Order: sequence, then structure tokens, then C-alpha cells
Amino acid sequence: MHETKASATEFVLSHDYNDGGRGYWATFLKDLAARGLPHERYLHWNTTADNLDDMLEYATHSSKLAWGSAVLLDLEAETGCVAAVWMAAGGVSAQLAAETLAALDDGEAFLRERLPKREATENQTVPIAFWSYGCHGPAETSRSIDVPTWADIQGNYPSRVGDQLDGLMSAEYRPDGRGQLILWYGPPGTGKTYSLRALGWQWRTWCSFHYVTDPELFFGRSDYMLHVLLGDEYDEEEEGKWKLLILEDTGELLAADAKAQTGQGLSRLLNVVDGIIGQGLRVIVLVRTNDDLRQLHPAVSRPGRCLAKIEFVPFTPKEAEEWRVRNGVVGDVGAGTLATLFGVAAGDDVFGRPQVGFTL
Repeated sequence: MHETKASATEFVLSHDYNDGGRGYWATFLKDLAARGLPHERYLHWNTTADNLDDMLEYATHSSKLAWGSAVLLDLEAETGCVAAVWMAAGGVSAQLAAETLAALDDGEAFLRERLPKREATENQTVPIAFWSYGCHGPAETSRSIDVPTWADIQGNYPSRVGDQLDGLMSAEYRPDGRGQLILWYGPPGTGKTYSLRALGWQWRTWCSFHYVTDPELFFGRSDYMLHVLLGDEYDEEEEGKWKLLILEDTGELLAADAKAQTGQGLSRLLNVVDGIIGQGLRVIVLVRTNDDLRQLHPAVSRPGRCLAKIEFVPFTPKEAEEWRVRNGVVGDVGAGTLATLFGVAAGDDVFGRPQVGFTL
């Protein structure tokens, strides 16, 4: 009986291969080992590029699949390195290998020049990463959204709300470490979404925005939570930036009986904002809920944990009249939420509260 030994360039791939699209990765690993390249670097950023077609002239392998596209690049002549690059959902990832660290630097510059990073623009768009958990783990989709400035919308809030938002919206505002949780609460239609979009513009230079679409899963799975929290740790361009995690419709997660409803979700949230997990992280968690603060767990809203607790309230009749005059709206707008005022201004019918009792 003869033993056969695997050569140095043979691999056993144990990763899930059922998508049929990992040929580029197997080829990259084989090439890396064959060349004996000692230095590697992983990169990820959100890009404005739509595809990898401009890279095809350097490609030794390319794939276009349902989830995105990938290329294996031989950049030996241009930068002295090889690279596996894949693009999906507005993000680009790359694994580079080279003889020297200088060659890795050249290879990174080569890729970033051809696949520009998505940035906030002067025409008032801000990039937001949308997170979800799927069959292959945490997945990020990036897109830019149109945003207003705070000056554009400030007059659409009652003074009680606007005065509290002023501090957060200031160009000079920076977190001071006294709490990393922001609570925005109040009935639907009071302008929480528009204020969040304005916050994106006001904070664009020092903070990145991450919207968690499935907060129950986020706090229920430690691998998901840590991936989102630590995902930029090795991105030099993101170094020093704060990260804002946006959670919506999380009333049941933060309710007084949250422990019974969502298991460890509440404790994990508290650890993110000021516990062991949160130590040293530049992370702010913004929770938007339609629930009243009195219905939330007291541990969430205790002093020192929140850097801001803002209640979004409807307009009083006097404030509504001032809004009508300021915006040149003809007729009586009554009172109510911001959505109601805009509805009246647009000519929508506003139904009053139904009568209770007996009538003839």
C-alpha cells in the first residue's frame, strides 16, 4: 500500500461551496501558494461603481452571479501583486497578496482609484449601510439617500422638539462619552424619520450610518452583533470615525418586560452602549420607537446611559397656526402631528375623532 502526499499547492476547501461561485477564490489561493507570496491584505469599502468591468483587462478569471460579480487580477506588471476582488450590494471586497508591503500599498491604491468609495456629496446625499442576517450570515447593502439639512426642516418641529434636536444637529457636536444611547420616541407622523435623515447630513464628516433591519436577530446572535460592531476595525479610512447603529420599531425589545419577551436582547443592548462590549468602541445606538418612554424598561432610560432622550410631540393649536403662516398655507390646519399638517396643506381630508355616545 502506497501513501500519497498532497503537494503544497493542493487545497481542501471546507467552506460552503453550494453557490457554485467560488472558483475565483480557489484559483486565487492556488496562485498565492504557487508564487509563495508572504504578505496579504483584506479590504472592504462601499463604492459608487456599479460593476467590475473596468478590471477585466487585468483579469485571469471572472464570475458574474446572482449575488454579484468577482474577478481574479494579476497586477504584477502594474503594482507587483495579485488580487481577488468581489462586489455585491454596493460594497467591494478585496484580498491582495504580494512580495512586499509596498506592493500591497500600490495594489490598494490601484483598486481604490478605479472603485471610488461612496461618500457624502455636496448635493446632499449620504451613504447608509443596511444590515440583515441571511443564510450565509451578516450581509451589508449600501446605498446613498437624499437628505435635508437641519436648517431646511427645523421649522417643521414644535419648539419643545426643535430645541432638543438643536444640540445634536450642531456642526460642533461630538459625543462626550456620557452615554452612547439616543432614544427618539413619540407617535407616528411627528417627524422622526426626517430628523434622522438630517442627522445623517450634519454628522457626515465624523460618523458612518448603519441601519439594522432585523434588530431582534441582531441582539439575539452574538456573531451578527460583533460583525457589525467590529466590521470597520481594519479599515484605515474609517479609523477614528464613530458608528451610528439605527434601530426602529424596537418597543418590545426595550419594554419593561423585555427580559421575558426577547431573552438576552436587552442585556446585549446595554452591553453595547456602556458595558464590557462597548468599552473603547466609538458606537452610538439610536432607537426610534412609537412607544411612550414610561413603557420602556427603566434600565434603558436611566441617567448616564442616554446621551439624548427626545420626545417627538404633536403641534399645539398655536404652534400649528404659526407653522401655517410661516409656510404660506391657506386655511385652518388645526393641530396635530407634522404629517397631519402637511396633509391638510396638501388638501387631504382630516377626520376628526369619532363621537362617543348616543345620537338621534
